Amino acid sequence: MNEIENFVKKYDLHYLQEINRLPHEIKEKIYSFFIPQKLYQLLNIKDFSTLKDKYFVRIFCDSGTDFVKIEIKTDSRQKDWIFLLELADTIYYQLELSLIVICDPKADFYNVYHDRFGHRNYFATAERNIEEEIRALQAGLYPHQTRKGLKLFDEVLDKLETFCRLTEKHLIETDPLGYASAIFYEKKGFGYISGKKFMLEIDSEFYPNGRLYKLLDDSNIFRKRSYWDSVWGRSWAIHDGVLKEGLGVEFNDIKMYKPINKKLNVNTFMVKGEVQ
Repeated sequence: MNEIENFVKKYDLHYLQEINRLPHEIKEKIYSFFIPQKLYQLLNIKDFSTLKDKYFVRIFCDSGTDFVKIEIKTDSRQKDWIFLLELADTIYYQLELSLIVICDPKADFYNVYHDRFGHRNYFATAERNIEEEIRALQAGLYPHQTRKGLKLFDEVLDKLETFCRLTEKHLIETDPLGYASAIFYEKKGFGYISGKKFMLEIDSEFYPNGRLYKLLDDSNIFRKRSYWDSVWGRSWAIHDGVLKEGLGVEFNDIKMYKPINKKLNVNTFMVKGEVQ
């Protein structure tokens, strides 16, 4: 923490846009702060310099921009990431967690980020790769996951909050990629700027006799009746289009936030007893 604190004080930093005006070697040192220390340990890497020597590392932070993208891969050919973090300044001078991916590079890979022709599909939000999704589902993964994770989000969130405190920000904002992401963020202390009513509606419609429950008709592996009472099962059904069919809407327009140094007690998944 001392090094990042020194940089913030020395350059009087408050926004990513200000960091991005600095020389590249300084920007790189500042942004390397967001890489979890546990990731270095798991990769058997001593520090950021060693990481760059042994892995494919890129930090996108051009001068004039107000965002940063940090990506770590085993090599340039890897189709997903070991670590991917995208952050941005918000129009209200807070910090946006735009995207985060943390994968175990040793785990089995499921190519859900590309369609069956090999084209990128925007994190499985465009043309789907059904065969790979079935394999991922059968392996217990959630939609949008290519591999099992490393459970390092808590450390990254702690680093984001530390950065926010140092740069005098009060909130971290995020737009969850899918239903499971929203529930995950709830458990990490996030609440809703917009979308809570929608999330509660989704929850109620998955109960027996609800509009979404009725679409769990066992017509394919993504729509098993048994999925109604789990975040994992609901997520796959939503990914397969039940929201559009049942409620006439897509999963979007959800915006969440977390105050610094505070966890909000929000829960829109009312089923009791699920172990995540």
